[in-house]
Amino acid sequence: MSLVKTIGRILPVAISLAVLVACGDKKSDKPVPVKEPEAKVETPAEPEPAPFDFSKFAAVKNNSPVYLTTRGEVAAFLNDAFAKVEKGEANAIMFPNVSALFELASAELSSEGRAIIAELAPKYAQTNQEATILVEGYTCDLGGVAYNDELSQRRAETVKAEIAKYIPASKVTAKWYGKRMYKKFKYGSREEHRRVNIRIQ
Repeated sequence: MSLVKTIGRILPVAISLAVLVACGDKKSDKPVPVKEPEAKVETPAEPEPAPFDFSKFAAVKNNSPVYLTTRGEVAAFLNDAFAKVEKGEANAIMFPNVSALFELASAELSSEGRAIIAELAPKYAQTNQEATILVEGYTCDLGGVAYNDELSQRRAETVKAEIAKYIPASKVTAKWYGKRMYKKFKYGSREEHRRVNIRIQ
């Protein structure tokens, strides 16, 4: 009789456990919410500022009697002149006077002479180009008049052709003086008279 009572007590408990196991934990039946990844909000990049329009400004010549003869000097001068215009500190672009020097009896431009023109001419091309460029060929006092006239002409035309790689040749005027202007310039040596001067006019 006690065995029947014991079974009677255990049986309802066992049935309840079986029901719970069969049904499972109701809490676990609920789907776990999936966290959506946060959408990245990209800040739009600020637009690049438009390049400064130097073509609205005139090129004006520098009245200094000094002629720059190295690319570094020309670059420094022009960088300063263009920066002043861009900052509103000037209303025109000042251009330096420059010179390409030549060897004795030669009309061939040196690498430094080409470098000077490569610095100057593209900068001029950024302006409104209302001004023109004057190139003037000279020689030292060695040799005859006719020979030096022809040599100074070839020098001037060599420089004009080099400038015309960057801007229209119609913007460049070439003149030559041979050795007739030798005493006009107070350069320190004969070598410094073998030159073509370039200036904005």
